[in-house]
Amino acid sequence: MKIHLLEEPLLRFANGTHVDIRAGITAFGAFDKGSTNVPVPIGVGVVGTSATLVGVRDWLEKCRDGVVSTEQNLRELRPDFPGMRDSAFGTRLDISDAATRALSRHELESALAAPDATARVVELFLEHARDLAGRGGLHVLVIAPPAEVFALSDGRAPSPDAELDESEENESSSIVSFHDAFKARALELAVPCQILRPDTYGGGSTRMRDQQKPQLQDEATRAWNFHTALYYKAGGVPWRLVRHSAAFATCYVGTSFYKSVEGDRLLTSVAQVFDERGEGLIVQGGNARIDRDDRSPHLVPEDARKLLAGGLASYRREHRTMPARVLLHKTSYFDGGEIEGFKQAANDERVEILDLVSVRRSGVRLFRAAVPPAVRGTSLVYDDRSGLVYLKGTVPYFRVYPGMYVPRALEFTRDDGEATPLDLARELLELSKLNFNNTQFDSGDPITVRAARRVGDILKHVPMDPTRVIQSRFRFFT
Repeated sequence: MKIHLLEEPLLRFANGTHVDIRAGITAFGAFDKGSTNVPVPIGVGVVGTSATLVGVRDWLEKCRDGVVSTEQNLRELRPDFPGMRDSAFGTRLDISDAATRALSRHELESALAAPDATARVVELFLEHARDLAGRGGLHVLVIAPPAEVFALSDGRAPSPDAELDESEENESSSIVSFHDAFKARALELAVPCQILRPDTYGGGSTRMRDQQKPQLQDEATRAWNFHTALYYKAGGVPWRLVRHSAAFATCYVGTSFYKSVEGDRLLTSVAQVFDERGEGLIVQGGNARIDRDDRSPHLVPEDARKLLAGGLASYRREHRTMPARVLLHKTSYFDGGEIEGFKQAANDERVEILDLVSVRRSGVRLFRAAVPPAVRGTSLVYDDRSGLVYLKGTVPYFRVYPGMYVPRALEFTRDDGEATPLDLARELLELSKLNFNNTQFDSGDPITVRAARRVGDILKHVPMDPTRVIQSRFRFFT
């Protein structure tokens, strides 16, 4: 065994590189600022109540020229938001009166009082969203429910480690999340949606103030996260990984499993993240089975082959070529049938290198002779195919550990392939910086795993209809 401290990966912006997302955008501009992919202005539609519409528009007007951070000491962790001005994002938000829809208090209260309240509220917001999406000229829809809508499902308090636990014992709550149910129905729309909580714009708290709920972020950070997410959903790429000249063109794939709402079938979903740009396409798979010994889900060889073949076909349509290498992350180990199926798909498309890597939360913790927790990027290599890496921890750039809990490392095993454990650890660290919904870069999961899980949470609410056409880009699922 050997311990390594990996350097924080650089990110590329329009005119330079930086380890930090917010400092990079402020100094060098969003990666594709000024390109034809980014509309100027970004047309935004808003659906809410009369009160939330006023709150959203007032807050966005306040953010237009930037938000000064109230942080006095940790300025790197909580910097000013510069606004969407030319030097940062190169665009602006435009919300016209015609691009807003207000639900009446009567219709909302009737929906909230119904036995199937979440479904009724989702349909109510969807009706207005359909109307706006059909107008044209809009690039993103903001869905702004009042606090009582979120109260329908905010009693859930998932474990911080539930992200990577796919055993049968990790049953999801029977309470349906408005976010997930609405996103599932909104996949029929031609415009991505951003769901906005009242906490974000100062419209009242929707979160329980206890140890199980995160505290509200400062206003500058909320502005950073919201505006960057809108930039991404409107078609922009805020940042990308730095491409190493000697590296193979790699397609990153994350696969995860989810149960149908009825709980009678275990399905599989894939979120595919394209190279260092972080653009993801969604490929739906077939049924999975539960292994008797470890109660983990697995695919039969033919379903594994079809799943990766569908992902590679999507890659070809997007890039008009095939990658030299595919890295596939899965949150349960690869059994012999899955390895056979995935390798067959790679061979059929003449992909030179296929690395199959299982990832999970580690039960091993590393301690150092210092008060703060282990440094992000700390990696312990066990042998020639496995190890662990801290994706959360003390961040030297921030000069602090910014988390609430004692961090847990991510453990990984190369079940098949040829990449070294140290290279796999570096890639996990890099992929943790491709979450375009969060501008604080020390995410606890690689985007491959995070995306696949988010997709599963939403697809479980989509009716199983083979003729149904839904959006395939990840920006519609976030």
